[in-house]
Amino acid sequence: MIRIGLTGGIASGKSLVSSYFEELNIPILDADKIYKNLLKTNKLLYNEIKKTFNLEDFTLKDLGEIVFDDQIKLKTLNKIAHPYVIRHFAEQLKKMAKTEEFVVLDIPLLFEAKMENYCDVIICVYVDEIIQIERLMKRNNLTKKEALKRIESQMPLSEKCKISDFVIDNSQDRDYTLQQFTRIFNKIKENKNVT
Repeated sequence: MIRIGLTGGIASGKSLVSSYFEELNIPILDADKIYKNLLKTNKLLYNEIKKTFNLEDFTLKDLGEIVFDDQIKLKTLNKIAHPYVIRHFAEQLKKMAKTEEFVVLDIPLLFEAKMENYCDVIICVYVDEIIQIERLMKRNNLTKKEALKRIESQMPLSEKCKISDFVIDNSQDRDYTLQQFTRIFNKIKENKNVT
């Protein structure tokens, strides 16, 4: 089984690339969805966050408002949540190992969470920062200042590109993104016996 790490920055177009894998019926382990689900189903995680941030009850939106304004709080939250998410990934990968040829690990904070070892190959979805800001402002209805704060809370996209195996530039139209995706996935398929 080839484990394809898919990462990028907020509003860089990672979901678009993920949808191309989905169209090929390749299973996707989505870190954001797993995290959201764990918040609902894992009482240990929920209570640990509640206690750490001194909250009565909270939603994901409440958490976002608390941590995006404070780098220290964001790091604290990640330190609590990442082990739970990583454990879930490890369990799922073990189950899929015998039945799947490929699996995509869709992880926005792949490098920040130090999950590179779970991937055989890593694709980073890149977008120019000006476009990234515009897309994020439009998508999340944010001011430029709020959008920048969220972008700056992650490792710079330029850094992620340097340490990834492949980069998809999503600054142009969808056709251009799809062409790059097809070329890269063909390369991965050709080299699967090497990894």
